[in-house]
Amino acid sequence: MKLLADNRFDEACSLLEHPNRFGIVWTPNLIKQTFHETFSPDTLFYEYHPEGPIFTDPYELGEQQDIEPIEFDDESGYAFDYELPLNGEWSGLTAQFEILKRPNGYAVFFR
Repeated sequence: MKLLADNRFDEACSLLEHPNRFGIVWTPNLIKQTFHETFSPDTLFYEYHPEGPIFTDPYELGEQQDIEPIEFDDESGYAFDYELPLNGEWSGLTAQFEILKRPNGYAVFFR
């Protein structure tokens, strides 16, 4: 999230090595398009934030929610939701991640 707040979308996306379980490869353009569609001008969000969604450095905000990973029944990994820091506050909008076991460690996937 810090990379997105620093407008380093290419670098942030490069950390996502593989498509997610739905075959989606997250690119800077896809992230921007998704946020544009989610926070279109006709949403309540724009009433409070007419500047649109702006990623915020999570280290600039107070404590965030506790993240509690959920282990998959087949023990192949974990999933967790991460509340996104937007417009200077924890937004309530969550990003979903999966951490899957691999022979050399773990791989992180953004759903």
